[in-house]
Amino acid sequence: MSVASVQTPTPISPHLDRVVGDQSSRLHLSPAGKQENDSSRLLGDSLSQKPNGDKESQENGQISEPEPNIKPLALVPPPPKSITQRAKDAAIVLNRYRIEYKDDWDFPESILHSQKQIQKALERGAPIELVIPAFPFKSSNRAKKVLGPLPDEAERLSLLHLNGLCLAIKDAADSDTYLTIVSDGITYNGVSDKEVWQYGQQLRKMAEQNNCHCIRFARICDLVGAEHESDKLDEALYLARVSEYRNLLEANTPSGFDILDAIANDSDISKTYKGYKKFLMSERDDRTGRSRSQTERENSGIAKAMIVRGKAFAETVKLKYPDFVRLSIHPSNDTAKVSITMLPQDNEIVMTPWHGAVVREANGRVSMSHAILVPAMTHDVIHVDGRPSYFRERSDVFDWPSMEVTFEYMYPCGIIIRPANPTSVYPLSMVDMQKVRTLAMTCSPVVLRGFSNTKDRRTFIAKAHDLGPVLPWKSGVIQEVKDESNNDPQSNSVVSAEAMPMHYDGMFKIITVKDEKTGKEKRVSDTPHFQYFVSQSAAQPGDGYTLFASSDLFARYLPQTYNINKLEKIKWTCRSHGFFHHIMEDIPLVVRHPSRNSPCIRWHQPWPRWRTAYGFADISIDNGSQSLIKLIDSLLFDRRVCLRFSWQEGDVLVSDNFAMLHTRTSFSTDHPRELWRIHTS
Repeated sequence: MSVASVQTPTPISPHLDRVVGDQSSRLHLSPAGKQENDSSRLLGDSLSQKPNGDKESQENGQISEPEPNIKPLALVPPPPKSITQRAKDAAIVLNRYRIEYKDDWDFPESILHSQKQIQKALERGAPIELVIPAFPFKSSNRAKKVLGPLPDEAERLSLLHLNGLCLAIKDAADSDTYLTIVSDGITYNGVSDKEVWQYGQQLRKMAEQNNCHCIRFARICDLVGAEHESDKLDEALYLARVSEYRNLLEANTPSGFDILDAIANDSDISKTYKGYKKFLMSERDDRTGRSRSQTERENSGIAKAMIVRGKAFAETVKLKYPDFVRLSIHPSNDTAKVSITMLPQDNEIVMTPWHGAVVREANGRVSMSHAILVPAMTHDVIHVDGRPSYFRERSDVFDWPSMEVTFEYMYPCGIIIRPANPTSVYPLSMVDMQKVRTLAMTCSPVVLRGFSNTKDRRTFIAKAHDLGPVLPWKSGVIQEVKDESNNDPQSNSVVSAEAMPMHYDGMFKIITVKDEKTGKEKRVSDTPHFQYFVSQSAAQPGDGYTLFASSDLFARYLPQTYNINKLEKIKWTCRSHGFFHHIMEDIPLVVRHPSRNSPCIRWHQPWPRWRTAYGFADISIDNGSQSLIKLIDSLLFDRRVCLRFSWQEGDVLVSDNFAMLHTRTSFSTDHPRELWRIHTS
């Protein structure tokens, strides 16, 4: 799926004294009505400040009193950010991807160092460049650790995650951002040089197939001044030159480097040495009858050799890419390296994609594990392109009688279901919508792609009733979402080509009820459980995205200062103008899912007048800091939380409207985009 640069994460200190600048996301209209990249309009100047307020009240989970004199929504866009602010915002994004991330305002030295590098690139007008030594080869322990010698779902998920990092930095700094992955396979080996080559080639192919356009690749030969660069190599030439590359690499070992002294006196190297020895105990498939003491001596020697080679490799990377931001897969105290997570995983101990296998649970949870530890009684090995790729928990929702279908997980959320054979033409009428409903409650959005008869009105409505009780709108059962070219500012922006604010359906579908405590009438959301779409016609590639933000992922990536239990205390008010003119007060920020009891975010993104030709919306926090608005917007558009979905004509999509929020980018009227939507309970 291709992606568009549509949103900058908005990291903030949760106790800013007031709202600074605009509070909304980057989805806005230029004077000509076209979607623009608005990374320069988001972040205030206080992003890196430590939280204000009483430490004791923070520890007790109390929420600050609301500030008076909330800044009104702007009539004109704020001015562009300075280069210094753009660099800071990019550094905040990078900080969020760190292994040991805690919050947005306490920067470690490695992030401060990276911020300076980023600022220098911006001052030169150059792209922001990152580099990471990674993806050497699949573990040699195929019996216990991994599913095979080639990249699989773990690498695919990691590439998408890293590409998302580049796009997030691009959004924040308004500058192209690239990550160069330098394979260090022949530095360490443990497998044949041929396997290192094949792994690297498949990894490059995988990045291209998944539209990871911000990722570049380099081999050792590109670093050491070898005669042939990697893009001119074939397998035979590579294998013939490997020894030469190793010799050139070892020549860069720092003069006077003493491995024993380094282990004794350098905390990072000591930690790496112990980690390597532990790793080798599980990596080396020991069936030779060696004694434990002999194995430990051998592993100690191998670990020391790995560190020496690694030191030469690190020095070579530093010499080749002196201005690049250096990323690392290992926790480190080195101020010149940023230690990042390689892929999202619910693991206590972070695992790299080449040392384990992805495990996907039926409830949507993703983890990494050594393959031998995944129970065969409860999990299936899923094959992709004829090779084992990952484990998936066994569930009836994946059993579709009379149809052979595949399930492909999107990043960071959602799943696409297709006929396994592209020539198979399964009509929508054959689909078990109750299985789609169950799957949508944990893996929204669920997309049916490649099925027939999806655009037929009668069939589409009939399957809505199979999904659940249909909730009609004023316009009838189906809301046709398309541009009606209506310039009346009081008309519905839903039927325009404008971008829309992040929201949940129910903000605009309200009823009057009696408050049980006060006895007074109040307006509340009448929230449908599911959204059910079909694409009648799609925008051109790179245009007309629908964005879906996951409440589960929102909760996962909150700063430590704010856990979801604290946010459950927050209430907010929406003052909407135009077609959906209303005032709703005392809205809970977090509600519980009606089936799963998981926390679900309730939100409407602030939508100032300068963003829209139609109705605008003013949002305020009732019982807490107004800076929470920026934190909420930031995380909802975080690329680890928010899916940028590109429609294809005929797609059917089901999304859990409790578990997810959504919005859209603007789209060109030159290529009509039309969705049909039905709500069900």
